[in-house]
Amino acid sequence: MKLHQLRAIVSICESGSIQEASRLLHISQPALSKGIKDLEAELGVPLLLRSNRGITATEYGDRLVKRARLVLEEIRRAREEIETLKGLMDGKVAIGVSPVTPSQQFVACLNRYRKRFPKVQVQIHEMRPSKLMEGLREGQLDLVLTSMPQTQSSDGFHWTELYEQATALAVRKDHPMRHARSLSELQGQEWLLQESLEQSKVAQMLNENGTARPENIVECASVVLYAELAASSDAISYWSVRVLELTQKLLNNLEILQIHEPVPSMDISLVCRDQELMTREAKALADELIYAYTSPHAPKTSDLLNS
Repeated sequence: MKLHQLRAIVSICESGSIQEASRLLHISQPALSKGIKDLEAELGVPLLLRSNRGITATEYGDRLVKRARLVLEEIRRAREEIETLKGLMDGKVAIGVSPVTPSQQFVACLNRYRKRFPKVQVQIHEMRPSKLMEGLREGQLDLVLTSMPQTQSSDGFHWTELYEQATALAVRKDHPMRHARSLSELQGQEWLLQESLEQSKVAQMLNENGTARPENIVECASVVLYAELAASSDAISYWSVRVLELTQKLLNNLEILQIHEPVPSMDISLVCRDQELMTREAKALADELIYAYTSPHAPKTSDLLNS
């Protein structure tokens, strides 16, 4: 199994075409096809399916592509690490966030990091929580800010709880349930969530208060569309208070439900790979974030914004 073969199968699967992969990799189509055939012969399984609709991976090919992406990312990181050791920090760092995880302090911390390391290319990817962990697992992301709880099977990742984010339930201002004061009054209502019920603190809140789970749930990962749906539908929506406040400045047509039961806050954690596998750029950003949120000597948000 050789690196050029791994690059070939990843490129073919991502483009769906040997012709396009050939163009991207600057390799002739016969050479590309031969590399895949040799790899299939070595492994003793078919890796690709060819049809009139293009090329797709078999079950074997899909497993190999996932591992191949990680291998290729590690090689890229190793090269960047060597280049960094030869001079200034000028590589790149990819951090994944979900719509609810960034805070004002995160933005200020990121701006300070960019001032310290102006040559580092910072990439910010917004994804659903489950996709964030997948990106970290496959090596596409260096760091992740997630509201998902740490599981027993944490894939060897390093978790650091940074802060709690206050939450609220909201409805449009003329919603018939806007005067509700208990979760029991909301039974049978439509709900709007940015992730699945199982991954949301809403499930915990309903379970703890003996309230039946809603049958009608719309999941929406787009912040803009989420706000528009919350403001124009009969759905009960679950919000980070910070995001809700930002939305209210633009729309001003949502109302927080004043229910008796406490709405559980979101615990935001920084998740990263093993420190030995992190690039210097990623480790520096992780250290910056952990210090900003957990150190008693860290500057306040206002100080970071003015620095």
